[in-house]
Amino acid sequence: MDQTIYDVFKGLLNNKDMHDVVLKVDGSTIYAHSLVLASSGEFWKQCFYEGKNKDFYSFDSKNQKWTFEISDLSKAHLLDLLEFCYTRVPKLRDDNVVRTFKFCEKFPMEVMKNHCGEFLAKNITENNVMEILQEFKVKSLEEQAFKFLAEDVAPWKKKDLFVGCQDPELITKIIKIEQIGAPELLVFRRLVEYGKDLCKKEGMEENPENLKSVLGDYLPLIRLDLMTRKEFSEISKTMLYTIEQLCDASFKTLSNFDCKKHPISRGPPIIQKERMKILHMSANGQDWCENTKKSIMSTGISQITMINAETQTPTLEEMLKHHVVWVNSCRSFHNPQEVGDRLASFVEAGGSVVICAAHTLRNDNAKWVMQGRLTTGGFLPMSKGVLKQGKRSKLGAIIQKEHLIVENVKKFEGGRFSSRILGQPTEGAELIAKWSDGTPLILEKKKGERYGAVVVLNIRPPNSDLDRKYWNKKTDGALMIANAVEYAAGESKLKFD
Repeated sequence: MDQTIYDVFKGLLNNKDMHDVVLKVDGSTIYAHSLVLASSGEFWKQCFYEGKNKDFYSFDSKNQKWTFEISDLSKAHLLDLLEFCYTRVPKLRDDNVVRTFKFCEKFPMEVMKNHCGEFLAKNITENNVMEILQEFKVKSLEEQAFKFLAEDVAPWKKKDLFVGCQDPELITKIIKIEQIGAPELLVFRRLVEYGKDLCKKEGMEENPENLKSVLGDYLPLIRLDLMTRKEFSEISKTMLYTIEQLCDASFKTLSNFDCKKHPISRGPPIIQKERMKILHMSANGQDWCENTKKSIMSTGISQITMINAETQTPTLEEMLKHHVVWVNSCRSFHNPQEVGDRLASFVEAGGSVVICAAHTLRNDNAKWVMQGRLTTGGFLPMSKGVLKQGKRSKLGAIIQKEHLIVENVKKFEGGRFSSRILGQPTEGAELIAKWSDGTPLILEKKKGERYGAVVVLNIRPPNSDLDRKYWNKKTDGALMIANAVEYAAGESKLKFD
């Protein structure tokens, strides 16, 4: 078979025949040819034809050979670079591109350097983004790295994202990114890890005062107004700040914060009630739907879009126009499988879901029971179960007394039916409150950092205005539902103007 030019030149790589360049690396010898190397970069051309850069090589005038000691690349990485010199086909991977780029900056090889830049721009990961920003002063590459930090949660999940960074201004610039692709709590956690590392390097004890000392310029940059109540609660409990210090550091910038209505221990509301966009997806009669809508709107929530889930299933695109989908059924869903599948996709896209469980989460195959991925994919905070009703019950133990959903909820009576599902909390779920008989009443779960929340209210949503068998309207059922929707909106990653 005839050889191509590519085959011929690749065959010369590390070929002792006619070589005039020796590269010493990792205790090994690699043979090369000055003509090929000189055509690959200005550094080599200066060495071979202009007698420059003599600190980097020795020259055997008798045998007309140059010897270089290479310490910047491993043997394997150097061979990858040389293969490009001989074939003009870049052989770049995640494990060699950074060192190759640095080598091509130190020993100018512009063409290969450009290939490295293009590769890095397309292959920025959580493992190399900080190194790229610190080491490579290339504007287009820097723009791509900042775009990655702004749009992807992966780097923010990396515990040591900032650890080892030698450029304080870079960290400031990153934290100031207008929109970051992660919850603000993750940004705070990464900053704390950075502070701990600084304390360790300075031989300082890891305590609140020292952490505050090393992180003092960064802490005001954390945007507490973007956090949910649950996230803000975590910060208030860290050793870094007392509640008073958090107030002093952050409340100046919170334009939508109502101190009397939202205590500091819960954190500020992420979305004001009048701005929340809610899709009420109900497979019930008109009177039921109007009753539940009127009930929740009495609390100040106004933007509610009603969908009759008996006759249609909203598309994912329709759902994504809302922060929260509030779903319940007592009649047949148009398509129970489609409901669960689309709601799962909605949660994965960052939206939140509130489910009134009875009858929606019964453990049978009736058409009013939700099916699909939301029920089978690990999203639900409560398992399906038997429907129990006919024995009066009321609000029992509140497990998480500081949770927004039970804020100002003092009394709840389920009425003559007191409808509820005899389900159990699922793995990873948080039980917030129980019925007086011990059955779960309020639960929540978040499957992942980028997902919205799924909240279960183990009730039927209409009140006693519709029928005395439903929950007593003189108790706090409307507030409980409104709180659940408001909390879910705060956990939603979907933002609207």
